[in-house]
Amino acid sequence: MRKVYYRRVLLVILFFQILAFGFLYVRYCKDQVPSSIHINQGEKTCLQYDVPVTATIHKQTIRLNQPFIIEEKQTGQYEMKLKLFGKIPLKNMKVTVVKKQKVVPSGKVVGIYVETNGLLVLETDTFTGIDGANHAPAGQKLQKGDYILSVNGNAIPSKADFMKMINESKGEEVLLAVKRKSKKISVKVKPELSATDHQYKIGVWVRDNTQGIGTITYTRGNAFGGLGHGICDMDTGQLMEIRGGYLMNARIDSVAKGKSGTPGEIVGSIYYKEENLLGTIEKNSNVGIFGITNASNEKECEIGYRQDIKNTKAMILSDISGEMKSYEIQIRKVNSDHTESTKGMEIEITDKRLLKLTNGIVQGMSGTPIIQNGKFIGAITHVFVNQPSRGYAILAETMLQQMEKE
Repeated sequence: MRKVYYRRVLLVILFFQILAFGFLYVRYCKDQVPSSIHINQGEKTCLQYDVPVTATIHKQTIRLNQPFIIEEKQTGQYEMKLKLFGKIPLKNMKVTVVKKQKVVPSGKVVGIYVETNGLLVLETDTFTGIDGANHAPAGQKLQKGDYILSVNGNAIPSKADFMKMINESKGEEVLLAVKRKSKKISVKVKPELSATDHQYKIGVWVRDNTQGIGTITYTRGNAFGGLGHGICDMDTGQLMEIRGGYLMNARIDSVAKGKSGTPGEIVGSIYYKEENLLGTIEKNSNVGIFGITNASNEKECEIGYRQDIKNTKAMILSDISGEMKSYEIQIRKVNSDHTESTKGMEIEITDKRLLKLTNGIVQGMSGTPIIQNGKFIGAITHVFVNQPSRGYAILAETMLQQMEKE
């Protein structure tokens, strides 16, 4: 009886092991095939994915573990239905057919200044009133990450104007128009007189702008894309909603080298003068900033898509040394279906000149363009904190797709 019992236990364990292996294998196959690809109109594109998956294209079934060619004469989008072993539904792959595009890779390090769309709430606070008691009028009413859009129906040009409006209320209740996530709400707050400076306050810390150093990735005509990731507020961690901003010429004063556990950075100065203006920032998205600029090189590059990228050498362009130079890197991995759009590739800085200058990827290099086989394929976005010579990069197609959106 004991042998029969043990045999049953082993069979149950084996069953669950097979089940777990099957689940992991399906997940593996799903990750090996991208959810979307871009191809050029009228151009033959050869694809192959080393998994036993079939796809249905225009009522024709093909095997993805063998080389197959796609050629489309019309721009647009369609989906391929993918099945594991030709039986098990796996996922849909979106195919986007675009006209052949060219951009001018930049690599110029610039100053970035943006203004928030409303006042960004960083935190609420308590202060001592003229009566000696502690007051927190905005507590429980405003939240970290809110945007204050108006006071009593009046727009707020700046943080200083907001403080003036609150003080001029003389303690009368004010009506704030607030954007919280995607919703607009109304909040009533009664200012109190502060014992410190005898000004009426509501006890809130706000921000109306931010600035820093970053890199222009590419230009197309007078339009540009940069950074490869969004501008997020340092206190809330949220993507900043902006009403506009500027690109400025920046002077690189020094470079703090990166080391394990401590990212390096470009230390620069921005001089806010009209002659230093390079362009305007119109959009801040999760995959970069976009706008209009007059800063452009002359040499255009074709766009290289996900399927064009090889795990071999590539080049980056940067003027971090004070003059525009190309530096050698290695593409370590192309993430076929990474859920984080800013981490489409893993790269490593291998050029000894750049390693001597920066020790790898430093803050301010975000947006540095990557070229492989004469094609623009992406831009640096993040550094591995414990390995500064390595980091992530965004795919060119991801930035360009966002640029096309209104």
